[in-house]
Amino acid sequence: MRSIRIRDDEGVTHHFRQAPQRIVSLVPSLTESVASLGGADRLVAVTEWCVHPQDVVKTIPKVRGTKNPYVKKILELKPDLVLANREENRERHVVELRRHVPVFVTYPRSVFDALKTVKDLGVLLEAPERAAEIAEACETLIDGIHESADPYFHTACLIWRDPWMAVGPDTYIHDLLGHFGFVNVYRDEDGRYPETSLQELSERGAEIVLLPSEPYEFQDNHREEVQAAVWQRVPGCRVVLVDGSYLTWWGTRTLAALRYLTSLRRRLTEPKS
Repeated sequence: MRSIRIRDDEGVTHHFRQAPQRIVSLVPSLTESVASLGGADRLVAVTEWCVHPQDVVKTIPKVRGTKNPYVKKILELKPDLVLANREENRERHVVELRRHVPVFVTYPRSVFDALKTVKDLGVLLEAPERAAEIAEACETLIDGIHESADPYFHTACLIWRDPWMAVGPDTYIHDLLGHFGFVNVYRDEDGRYPETSLQELSERGAEIVLLPSEPYEFQDNHREEVQAAVWQRVPGCRVVLVDGSYLTWWGTRTLAALRYLTSLRRRLTEPKS
């Protein structure tokens, strides 16, 4: 068995005498990625929000949610690695867990950050070839996307209602959409997820508004509400409901996201009949 030396996204270097065998994942994207890389049998606990792959997670013990993990129960399971994320998990829980067990913290804010996470998991799970295969497939798709990402569309992606919130810069979603020529009308904001209003949204001149199914579950009545507001300034602006898992989940899900958005862009650029 080979030892592993690897640095996480917070700059913490972890050293393992052998690959971790008992893993707790506190992030849905990481749970799915571990399973996709062949490490499902190493997962000893996940969160209640870890719902993919369904056939795998249904039998794995749950340790509450991403924001309120049951630390005592996690430690009772004697993991040799906890997977976390700077955005989805609270720092105080990471600090508490780190007193007892290595916590590998991820923080992807771009597509290529997400591919690094896949490769890091490949190292931790002794599956570097599979991880590299997924990353290379993503890179090939991105190269093809860049060749055809014309025309560009001024785009807004909303993630919450009451208050209305949009995707801002320095986020995975912002970068992912940018590869497809969806130019974020909130790209110059200070915050990563700025609060907004339907009036402000209409004033920004978005040609496309995306309403994902998570983290807020936008539905058709919300689409009609947004469309009525933005059409006052931009008649014909397309307000589209999309599967949020392809925007908010990353890791091995990134490959499926690139395929999903390729199809979405094709649909949006087809001539209207």
